Amino acid sequence: MSKHTSPSKVSKVTQNLDLDSKAIGVLPIINQFIERLGIAELLDRHVPSKENMTLSHGQMLLLLIRNILVERQPLYNLPDWAMTYDGLFTGLVGISRKALNDDRIGRALNELFLAERPTMLTDLTLRAIDVFKIDLSQFHNDSTTVTVYGAYRSAFTFKGKQTVKLKRGHNKDHRPDLKQLVYCLTVSRDHAVPIHYKVYDGNITDDRTHIETWEKVRALVKRSDFIYVADCKLCTRAQMEHIDRAGGRFITVLPKTRSEQAWFEQWAAQNKVPWKELLRTPDHRHPDSDQELVYYGTESPVPSKEGYRILWILSSQKQEQDQQYRYEQIQKTVDDLSELQKKVGHRNLKSQQQISEAVKSILETHGSERWFEWHTTCEESTRYKQQGKGRPGKDTPYAQVVTQQWTFMAMPNEQQIQADARMDGIFPLITNISKNQLAMKDVLLKYKYQPFVEKRHQQLKSVFDAMPVYLKAPHRVEAMMFVYFIVLLLNALIERQLRQAMQAQNIASLPLYPEERRCRRPTTERIVTFFSQQRRHILKSQTDIVKTFHDPLSDLQLKVLKLMGVAPTPYRSG
Repeated sequence: MSKHTSPSKVSKVTQNLDLDSKAIGVLPIINQFIERLGIAELLDRHVPSKENMTLSHGQMLLLLIRNILVERQPLYNLPDWAMTYDGLFTGLVGISRKALNDDRIGRALNELFLAERPTMLTDLTLRAIDVFKIDLSQFHNDSTTVTVYGAYRSAFTFKGKQTVKLKRGHNKDHRPDLKQLVYCLTVSRDHAVPIHYKVYDGNITDDRTHIETWEKVRALVKRSDFIYVADCKLCTRAQMEHIDRAGGRFITVLPKTRSEQAWFEQWAAQNKVPWKELLRTPDHRHPDSDQELVYYGTESPVPSKEGYRILWILSSQKQEQDQQYRYEQIQKTVDDLSELQKKVGHRNLKSQQQISEAVKSILETHGSERWFEWHTTCEESTRYKQQGKGRPGKDTPYAQVVTQQWTFMAMPNEQQIQADARMDGIFPLITNISKNQLAMKDVLLKYKYQPFVEKRHQQLKSVFDAMPVYLKAPHRVEAMMFVYFIVLLLNALIERQLRQAMQAQNIASLPLYPEERRCRRPTTERIVTFFSQQRRHILKSQTDIVKTFHDPLSDLQLKVLKLMGVAPTPYRSG
């Protein structure tokens, strides 16, 4: 305080000042990627708005995209969330809260559903491929279910356009009581960047989607010789032959139901399998030990029924898991059968059928049918009952009464258990790529990237809260899935940018976790958290802005921005 300024004057000045603080967070980083992908222009071109609208449909959808990436608020809470951020970064400069009701968001989803989304998807993906130079030599495909709450008994049309049918099916979230849609995602081997998606009716199976997906990818990349990796649902004659005839290459898993599996089990029991060590990797489950995961492989002596190459892979990790799983399931089965034995003869466990159903239920619950032999038995007991009334005498007639009591006997099938133990850790890969084109180790390495597409599904459901879905209209649910694809694409590209920069500069890890713990593979979620506290502040008088200032950036935050190629200007005053 100046010695010439009286306390009363200072108090008066202070009372006339107001501090406006708004969040900035990670939005400058997200906005740069939105701009590089041209998402605003894409939405404005395909989802046009009326001229007199305060906010365009594109602005509303972009707000929704930013929200899902940052905090994932319910739609009804989106206006309150948006008002906590600086409008310069949400695209809402001068926009009041009244313009941001959830009905307004619903109308934007209506128009997005009616738009030509396949064309939008192609334009968006081609832009990402061109701007970020995504490698297109290998793709991974997998599907998941997105669970929805509600009856959804509508005709599944909106303004004459068919919508995805929300139905019950094989629910991968273990909620068979709820309806669902199937979300099929294809990612590049290059940092699992999404390049295609499609939603299907809730009761469709994966073995009916791969031909369409492969053709879409081929049209997108304008070539056929990329490697297409998927789970065992790809392994049908029609799908594999379609890819092979068109000049494509595939790697997938041979299902256990195929006859080649039974043949190898019998062959392996009679012959010494010539395993060859292919790969050793550190066991990240035990970081403090020198334990390694080892993979062995052998070429199948005979090809598949279709003539394709089969590789048998032995994983030390899977071997341990198979052994532990079987042991646990047998133990649980024995315990439950022992409890059931105590209840036999009481209540609803008296007849042969009742007991048989109870035993089958236990075996099915634990998946242990093949590891147990069992049968029902009947024990007869005889007693004599007096015929007629009165005190019995030497001439009193008696009738013989035979009572049957059903029970069961169950024992582990040691022969089958030993046969299964010989196959622990073994899984077969099938491919149309010859030995001369791709060695056994390289086939394994390419297949081992498959879990990363599953990671994208996990992010869709848990990180970005794609489910459960509470939208009332099926067409809005379908439109929302397109929004989620954009979110997944931005998420993957942000991760890719930082990880590639770290690799280029030989940076093994960054201290992004609390207490400055090291982070070797930063995720977008971690970046969002790392910048979440950044705010800008405006000190105002009644008529003027006195001062604008921002929360200071740490040295590590500046380093992250530099690695990602994002200027720190939005986080600074001036």
